[in-house]
Amino acid sequence: MNTDFMHKVVHLDENELQELTQEVKETLADGTMYPEKENSRFTTLDMWNVLRQARSASSLIRKWGS
Repeated sequence: MNTDFMHKVVHLDENELQELTQEVKETLADGTMYPEKENSRFTTLDMWNVLRQARSASSLIRKWGS
């Protein structure tokens, strides 16, 4: 049985802590690359399509099971 384990708390030197906490100058994405999606609604036509696909899938399963 393997008894190696990792400590939950990691101890860092002062130099390592300074390197990890330095400020990084980067630009943030402003959404122009990925435009916001339209707020589409779930319509009765969508519900009809879901039910139609479920009916066709269940009928195929019943045919294969026989």
